[in-house]
Amino acid sequence: MSDSEPELSAETLRILQQVMQEQQEQQERFEQLRQQAEERFDEAQEADSDNKAEKDLSKITMDFFREDWQLSQFWYDENTSEQLAREVLENTDKDSLVCCISSPTAYVKLMSLKPPTQNNNFLFEYDTRFDVYGRQFIHYDYSHPLEFRLAQELKSSVDLIVVDPPFLSEECLTKTLETVRFLLKDGGKVVLCTGAVMEPIAKKDGLLMTSFYPGHQNGLSNDFRCYVNYKSERFPFKTDQE
Repeated sequence: MSDSEPELSAETLRILQQVMQEQQEQQERFEQLRQQAEERFDEAQEADSDNKAEKDLSKITMDFFREDWQLSQFWYDENTSEQLAREVLENTDKDSLVCCISSPTAYVKLMSLKPPTQNNNFLFEYDTRFDVYGRQFIHYDYSHPLEFRLAQELKSSVDLIVVDPPFLSEECLTKTLETVRFLLKDGGKVVLCTGAVMEPIAKKDGLLMTSFYPGHQNGLSNDFRCYVNYKSERFPFKTDQE
């Protein structure tokens, strides 16, 4: 009896073709968005605002990006991403510099709201799918906390940072906070989302636990909390901390 490749049914072939077509369409959409991001950046150098260009990036949603658990990706739920984006809007103006570090869900939501800081918002992220944001995407690996594009230009100049280290470990948080300290200007604000077990490390950088509980689309078993280094009406400090 000779070996042979199993034959796929017509229905299975149809499903495979449909999946391949969807993947191709998504890739084409990414390429189009990447090109629009590049054009938008160039236009922004010649004019203070360009409403037509801004509309393109505001259409990007997290539906474009599936979670990759190998990269420890757990997307925020809609309420959490909305709350984080609104917190940025309420604490910045058109001249502010904003960075989201390993927090793409918050960044995508923020950009969808067309903030006045749109040209000054940067996403630090390891996942290169987010380079659809063009020059505002900065490839970031927490294990090399001070090695990234525009490091010297952004040093000590960022007004507000939203940060969510990808791994729940002392090493990851410690190195990510090294990046935060490098970027943050004097008096700058930080919103940190990470596990409750990281509270002692967060406190060393003046980040206190709040009463806000960040949520995730597909649930997360860890006790996840939000920390800030300033008085926030949206994220008030937890009352029972020392």
